[in-house]
Formats: sequence, C-alpha cells, structure tokens
Amino acid sequence: MEKKFRVLRIIGTIWKILAWIVLIIGILSSVGVLLTSVFGGGMLHQFGQQYRMPQPSWLFSVAGGVIVFIGSLFITIVYFLLLYAIGELIYLLLAIEENTRLAAQWIQAHPAPAAYSAAPAPPLSG
Repeated sequence: MEKKFRVLRIIGTIWKILAWIVLIIGILSSVGVLLTSVFGGGMLHQFGQQYRMPQPSWLFSVAGGVIVFIGSLFITIVYFLLLYAIGELIYLLLAIEENTRLAAQWIQAHPAPAAYSAAPAPPLSG
C-alpha cells in the first residue's frame, strides 16, 4: 500500500532531527558554561586580588556555574522533549489516518449481512 502525505513524514523527521541537534548543542553549551565558571572564576578571583578589587569568592563562581549548568541542562531537556513530541505527534496523526483508511477499505470489501443491515427492528410483543 502506498504511503500518503510524504511531505508530512519528512516534516516529522525534521522535527526529530532538530530535537536531537538542540539536545547535543544544549548539553555542550551547558558543559561549556560549567567549565568556564570553574576555570574562569578562579582566574577572575586572582585578577581581583592583583588589582585589589572586591570580588566574590571563587566558590561563588563555581556554585553559580553549577546552578546555571543545571538550569540550562533542564531547559535543554524540556526543549528536546517538546520538539521530539511534535515529530511524534505528526507520525501519530499519520498512523491514525492510515489505520482509518484501512478500516474503511475493509468495511467496503466486507459488506454486512442482510440480518445486520439498517432494517427497522420488529415490534416487541408484550
């Protein structure tokens, strides 16, 4: 049997691929933020000490980096799930259409017997 709506299948696949791309880039960005805060925070603290500038402690930069890491990782996962769900929804709707079409073809190929036709029911006797 032929597959209908080829463009919708392509669009569903594009949404799934986009979801994976967002997940990979989001994880790499989150790790980059964490590494930048860990290594960059220590350097910022040393720079502040060298020029006698009041700076938050090195621990604040690491703790802030961990908080941003967890938050961005959470947002990345939510975006991934939303984008992937859109792709799956398109495939779900296509499967519903295909199964409905198959059921309609089966019903047309197998007509109901005369006993089950839409004839009026006999009156009930008391």
